Amino acid sequence: MDACQQISTVFSWKPEEFDDLVRTCDRDNVTPYILGYLPKQGKNVDVGCGLGRYVRYLADRGYDIEGIEYNEETVRFVNQVAPDLNVSQGDALHLPYVEGTLDGILSLGVVEHFPAGCEEPLRELHRVLKPGGVMVITVPSFNTIRRIKKAFYWHEFNHFLNPVSIAKRSCVIRTFFGKAPLPSRLSYNRRKCGPYEIYPLFGEFFEYRLTKEEFEKALRDTGFLILESVPVAHMDGVFHEFGRSFVSFRNWEFFPSLFGRSLNRLLSKYPFFHNHMHLCVVKKS
Repeated sequence: MDACQQISTVFSWKPEEFDDLVRTCDRDNVTPYILGYLPKQGKNVDVGCGLGRYVRYLADRGYDIEGIEYNEETVRFVNQVAPDLNVSQGDALHLPYVEGTLDGILSLGVVEHFPAGCEEPLRELHRVLKPGGVMVITVPSFNTIRRIKKAFYWHEFNHFLNPVSIAKRSCVIRTFFGKAPLPSRLSYNRRKCGPYEIYPLFGEFFEYRLTKEEFEKALRDTGFLILESVPVAHMDGVFHEFGRSFVSFRNWEFFPSLFGRSLNRLLSKYPFFHNHMHLCVVKKS
């Protein structure tokens, strides 16, 4: 199936990750924006909440918060381990709320997973938000490092010439480790099939990555007023773009080496240079 014809990406979560994920909220640099902008007394919804880490985190702090998650299995698990939380199955394109009824919305890494682009889910989020309501939203950043890698064909060289990458695709090796063979022909998505840069270049569609200008334009075109627009998830960027030699990752926590910490401090001086995510706080006028 062509990437442009797919439905949105559906995530599978591991139930044992629930507690680890909730603990990440205290150290996530998205949290200060959530606590600073979402109305504690108003009705808030986390759209695409996954295992509901922020639903748990905010409910424990007295927020009126509920979650919408597409994966029914994930919803069943959350309802079992945290029956006091209001988490239900739903589609980000067809939210079960009357127009203009929500005071606050969270949308963390959701709208980029729709092959047709982020515009339709953004319109639906705009629809259900009250005039004057606030949303905290993030998408993956097509940052400077990622643009440099694309210009120098980094992913193509890694795919075709890196022995480790070649070995991982080997049918013999995958069979030896009990993994299913990959399709004989993987799609190649260097050219845009939609409005934004596709990741990964090889294989099935996973997500778009947006430049600062693209994301801000999409928000403004939908009718949102941007209150804050900042790069976030910088250590994530070191992990994704430079690898485990600089920072390891386990139990949803990063463990940077001395060089990894130094590199992160240096690159963080340049906005949108290596951040993994882009956060905007927006208001419906």
